[in-house]
Amino acid sequence: MKRLALILFINLFTAGYAQERLTWSTFERLNFEEVYEPTTASWVQVPVWTEELKQWNGKTVQITGYIIALDAVNGQYALSAFPFSSCFFCGAAGPESVLELDLKMKEKYLTDEVITFKGVLELNADPLKFPLTLRNAIE
Repeated sequence: MKRLALILFINLFTAGYAQERLTWSTFERLNFEEVYEPTTASWVQVPVWTEELKQWNGKTVQITGYIIALDAVNGQYALSAFPFSSCFFCGAAGPESVLELDLKMKEKYLTDEVITFKGVLELNADPLKFPLTLRNAIE
């Protein structure tokens, strides 16, 4: 009976902390369509979410990638499937290979550090922002 109570206790209090480890291949199926953005008077890419990707929205996940400093002084970073020299900003990679880090605690990181973060995945359709964001991200 004590064993059953212990198992129930563990399941009850760890269920809320469940998370999935994602790989960048999860996002390879993300497609984009070009739309005109009147605010910037330019054509931009808007994500077209698959049903599989929609299932991850709002879920706590872990993902490993390369740190890309957007504004290191103000603690703004992205996480990329590729190092800086090959990332979305500098190389031939697509926007599905990078996500914005919304850090729970402001930390200092070095570009190209390989780090695993845990946070809540947010799928973002705003063409002026990253299509993928990891909210409340922690190491």
